[in-house]
Amino acid sequence: MHRLKLAIMVGTALLGTTSCAADGARGSRLVDTAASTQPTVVATDAISTTVQVTSTATRGERTQVTPFPQVPPLDNPALAGCDPVVLRALVQGNATARQWIVVLAPTITSTSATLQIATLGPNDIWGCSLAATSARVGRSGIRPFADRRSGDDTTPSGIFPLGSVLTPQGPVSFFGNSADPGARGPYRRVQTDDCYGANPNTTGYGHWRTDAAGCTGADELLHSIGAAYEHAILIGANTEPNVSGDAPGETAYASAIFVHRFTYTASGAPKPTSGCVSVSHSALVTAVRTIDPLLDPHFAIGTQQSLLGG
Repeated sequence: MHRLKLAIMVGTALLGTTSCAADGARGSRLVDTAASTQPTVVATDAISTTVQVTSTATRGERTQVTPFPQVPPLDNPALAGCDPVVLRALVQGNATARQWIVVLAPTITSTSATLQIATLGPNDIWGCSLAATSARVGRSGIRPFADRRSGDDTTPSGIFPLGSVLTPQGPVSFFGNSADPGARGPYRRVQTDDCYGANPNTTGYGHWRTDAAGCTGADELLHSIGAAYEHAILIGANTEPNVSGDAPGETAYASAIFVHRFTYTASGAPKPTSGCVSVSHSALVTAVRTIDPLLDPHFAIGTQQSLLGG
């Protein structure tokens, strides 16, 4: 069973860690067309986003119009504040994601990074929804998902979808100890028994439980984490439905990998995390209000070189 899970996870995203609120917070679609099908570009201008594919079917001619995100021009003024070079590479590599949350670290050992959000607008033009803002990552830097392990204090690097976890109110990607600030998807206001499992090779690993008494070890009793989890966004690194590490013998790549609020030193400086990505209160609220599950949002975490394929 664990081989199947690993194949699904790595094949989907190559991405993963342990929970990240230790000091404040502790886890392409292929379109198959016949070889003879020849795409014909319908529009002639440089910003066309429609391809018309015509093929002969057994019951006559069939026409299918398929939209796809345009590759953003590097000089697009709407992208001011975001990295257009990285975004261009990401869009070229994933035709379904219409929103990118990009976390850029200068090196793999850095504990500081920036977070930015780019969104494809209704006019098929990419815009910068959240200009690059200061962020913190794992106290041991970043590490490719397949190489990291729960508890190693690194933030998983790679490409990840927006995560989802089943709670008593249904699947959620957004939760927090504070009231919903206006999330674009279901939001779980944390209850006193809410626990996010993070003990490797146990049935609860990577899953949401309402079990305060059994929330021990690396598990996260969410209400006890307080302001760091005023709001949180689940990064889809080793998340449901295929969590590796929730059965004996499986590799525990990551659990409870979120975007959450900074935690601070006594002098007021933002701390690195145990694997999550943290940002300021205002940036976090903007992110929760901006990330839209209907846009197939993806996270891209890494150095600029790695995200450009270098």
